[in-house]
Amino acid sequence: MTIGLHSRKRRPTKRLVLTGAVALAGLTTIGGVFANFTDSASAGPEAISTGQVHIVLATPTGDHGALTVGPINNLAEGDTVARVVQLTNNTSVGATGTTGLAAVNGLNLQTAVTGTNAASDIVTDTTNGLHVTVQSCATSPTETGGTTGPWTYSCAGGFTTVVNNLPLKTVNTAAQDITSSAPNQGASTYYVVTVTLPTTYADSYNYNSGACSTGGVAGSTEQLQNCSVSITYNFTATQRAGASQ
Repeated sequence: MTIGLHSRKRRPTKRLVLTGAVALAGLTTIGGVFANFTDSASAGPEAISTGQVHIVLATPTGDHGALTVGPINNLAEGDTVARVVQLTNNTSVGATGTTGLAAVNGLNLQTAVTGTNAASDIVTDTTNGLHVTVQSCATSPTETGGTTGPWTYSCAGGFTTVVNNLPLKTVNTAAQDITSSAPNQGASTYYVVTVTLPTTYADSYNYNSGACSTGGVAGSTEQLQNCSVSITYNFTATQRAGASQ
């Protein structure tokens, strides 16, 4: 009986020793993961800078008929108002000899009409209301009219019409793509903007009691007399398509 008891006590000791051996083996394996050869290398720095898309509007040197000159009072049917602006392209994201602008809608023009009668028939009537023409010239146009105007313009190389007698409502509602006239980087294009009030029908003072109308019917209730609006011309440039550099 005594011998049998001693024999049973020794067996658990052997199992404990064996378990400890396994644990030590596991620690040895885990430690080996961190024993790697390594290396690293760096290249650079690589200098990168961004360019710009930037257009500047100005009045050509020596000219007086700037787009900002006004007010233009007492306009009558058949009258025209011409103004000049120089657009310089200071963009730098394109290759030499290019505009740096998108091929389509790279340069857009859109008006913004404000004032007492901005929503009146003189703006919204696409037949009888105000119309806009924009012509481009590669060189500064010759201005006549002195310091006070009215001014007219001629272009030595000939004008190119980029907005052809469109209703003010159209130019006010949708941007007009004038990219074909955009100057190359570092150069200028000159634009003559002409606003016309067409002669379309006899506008009697009796229509709408002589007050500028909104939603009137031409020849009966539409009144284009005594209207007052202000027109802002917004030129917007957009960069060329992305490319490998």
